[in-house]
Amino acid sequence: MLPDHLHAMLDEARRLRQRFARTAPQQWTVTTAATELSVQVGHLALCMLRGRGHDVSDMEDPERPITNLGDELADVVLAALSIAVLANTVPTPLATPAATPHDADDAFLRLLVAAGELSEAALVEHGYRHRPTGTPRPLADAVTNVIAACDTLATRLGIDLDDEFDAMVVSADAFLDDRLPGGDGVS
Repeated sequence: MLPDHLHAMLDEARRLRQRFARTAPQQWTVTTAATELSVQVGHLALCMLRGRGHDVSDMEDPERPITNLGDELADVVLAALSIAVLANTVPTPLATPAATPHDADDAFLRLLVAAGELSEAALVEHGYRHRPTGTPRPLADAVTNVIAACDTLATRLGIDLDDEFDAMVVSADAFLDDRLPGGDGVS
């Protein structure tokens, strides 16, 4: 299953990537985006731990609270789509549906696996890692697998992923408007 408006999400990811590129000290690559995916999955895990009542004070920066589970899940979607954008590929429908996880923990573990698989595909496709044996998933399919895993986790958590993604886009645009000359990113 994929979010209802995956193509709109991809268009927004392309637009945001162009805007964010003007704020980065160095040009992003597919491998940079794969690293960002890891950062965002970590933020999501932090929110999930906190939501389960765990003390996360040793893992968080009190001056930079990361507390919105839906926003962090949307950030994972953006990170995965950023890999597709930078690789100039389009996510493809899954040939076979993923297994249905029993609960949110299983869904999160499936997301971790999918994110690792996507990062590996990005590293292999761009010459930073050896090609593994077997039949690894192509990069476009690996992006789709992450998005599907996010959608499944959102369902298990009672989160509307489409709405959270839209809210994240508004927040990202406001962030960029404050940092880019002319506000709209046009000098």
